[in-house]
Amino acid sequence: MKTRLEKFEMKYGYFLPNDFKRFIKKFGGDVQFGSCRFEYVENMVNNLLRIPGKMNFHLFPFGDVGNGDYYCFYKYGPKVEDYFVGIWLHETRNFIILASDFISFMYKCALDDIMSVNLIQDDFDYGITSEEILSRVNILSKEYGFNVEKIKQVQNEVDYHKFMIEYDEKSIQSLCYLGRYYINENTKEAKLYLEKVIDIFPYYTAPYYILGQYYLLKGNDFKDYFKKGLNTSLDLTGFSYWEEDYIEIPEDVHREMLLYLEDEFKDPYDAEYRLYLARKYSKQGEYEKAMIEYNNVLYCTEDKDIIKETLKSAHKDSLQGGLLYLSKIIENDLKYF
Repeated sequence: MKTRLEKFEMKYGYFLPNDFKRFIKKFGGDVQFGSCRFEYVENMVNNLLRIPGKMNFHLFPFGDVGNGDYYCFYKYGPKVEDYFVGIWLHETRNFIILASDFISFMYKCALDDIMSVNLIQDDFDYGITSEEILSRVNILSKEYGFNVEKIKQVQNEVDYHKFMIEYDEKSIQSLCYLGRYYINENTKEAKLYLEKVIDIFPYYTAPYYILGQYYLLKGNDFKDYFKKGLNTSLDLTGFSYWEEDYIEIPEDVHREMLLYLEDEFKDPYDAEYRLYLARKYSKQGEYEKAMIEYNNVLYCTEDKDIIKETLKSAHKDSLQGGLLYLSKIIENDLKYF
């Protein structure tokens, strides 16, 4: 007999990580680890958490922070393992990639809990004691074999991100954080972190901006990094207002990069220009790039007619390009316009 999550998968063609399904089967919804409160299963399977027209259509929300931000899967391919895990920021509509798989995300939750213990020290104003938080860490460590004693050694954000990339070498925001942290002190090591991000996911803006800014301040050639940065996603930039993930990426980072390129590019936040690029990629058969640009259009506009037109084109191209893991999600978003 199919579970509710499997019925969602069959309906939308959006296959969820097996480790996530095992977690939900064991712990259910409305349970918290780290800063993530996992949503009720019914809300997930009925697709009630997405915000059509505003949320990148690669995203499947499964948990929240309590302020309107959502933890989501970012699906980038048809295979079950083709996904990242991150947080969608409701105020700016940015998505931060935090982990490359679900168990690594749970490791991040354990680190978050230890950082909280260091902060609250049994202050009941937080509504939870350090003993309760440590109990959650122990539950995760028992479930996934995490090294509790090592996790307890985390003291600050640098430790936090070092531990993350030791556990998950593809944790993109942590690689960007350490790249930014070491860029002046140990440029060679920093470049390794940042170039690794480019290799893993070339549409993430942060490494291009950090390297370009570094060479700009050094008086060296920086334009190539900024030019490539302008071709990245508008909502997957590395921008964050959360302290543990803050890497000094401006909210309008694409416009800032453009300022140094002597008007060689059009306004990166022009929705019509982004729609033109999406259709250009579509004609060339580059459907994955087209999807990035369709999402860029959504990021640039609140106009319902443009949103509807964009979703229609994205849906058509997702079918034509064989991106069936996106087509039903886009189709469902279209119902609201």
